[in-house]
Amino acid sequence: MNTRNTITLAAFAAACLAGSTAYAGPKPVKQPKHVEPPQESCITGNIGFDVVSSYIRKGILLENSGFSIQPYADLHFRIYKGAGALTSVTVDIGIWNSFQDQRIGARNRTTSNWFEFDFQTGLTLNFDKLSIGGYFKTYESPAGAFPNAYTVGLSVAYDDSAALGAFALHPYVLAELQLEKSTGNSINGSRGQYYEIGIAPGHTWGDLTLSLPMKGGFGSGGFYQGNRGFGFFSVGARADYALHFVPACLGKWTVSAGATYYRLGGSNGPAIFSSAAGNSPTGAQARVDQNQIVFQGGLRVAF
Repeated sequence: MNTRNTITLAAFAAACLAGSTAYAGPKPVKQPKHVEPPQESCITGNIGFDVVSSYIRKGILLENSGFSIQPYADLHFRIYKGAGALTSVTVDIGIWNSFQDQRIGARNRTTSNWFEFDFQTGLTLNFDKLSIGGYFKTYESPAGAFPNAYTVGLSVAYDDSAALGAFALHPYVLAELQLEKSTGNSINGSRGQYYEIGIAPGHTWGDLTLSLPMKGGFGSGGFYQGNRGFGFFSVGARADYALHFVPACLGKWTVSAGATYYRLGGSNGPAIFSSAAGNSPTGAQARVDQNQIVFQGGLRVAF
């Protein structure tokens, strides 16, 4: 074999080798990694506080000469989730406090500004658009301004968003039975019953939500002084702004501000409340306005 043929054969072999190396079959396709969907938490809740210019409980004016800071926390443990008529069941636990600038009715010096501490536990049944909740609630006063009261209650709320859309009212009703003592302003020792009905229409634009909550409170069995049935009517304007710059791992933060007008029935004020606690009202405590405006601001973290 001459030199020219040898070179040609070598070049042909090299080309075949290069081709076989370049074509080694289709490249394997990388399979995407399987990512587990995030688990939905069975525990939800809210923590936060409100600052109010006056404290009105169930239509009874308890503080209007200073301001109150009212921190709270709520936890909801979902113990059942289904696809039928009953969509979920939750166990609910909550606490609520009122620290007041003025020491109305306080008898304990060390906790004279800690006017009220409430504890509530209950069970809520959630249907498609209806929620029914029963609860047990205690009202205590670390300041010693009133004796402990124990109650049981039932609340019913309806979500009418599907029917009314942006004009949804979100109506609710509740009834509370006083088991021991009373959270009303009756001074005859009657336990009484309390009833409330309300709506909270609102609309959201981006991070801002505006709402117009309205509610009315009524009593029976001597809950209000003179066994009056009407306790109060209120209408408010509230703005909630979502702070989306806060990392999602820290919860959903919202600041709020608003004002509420109250029409109080009868002598629903500190004078009656102080008398029930065994104190003698004087001066400003004895003057009760039939109309009251309460200003509010607060911070809430939902998770």
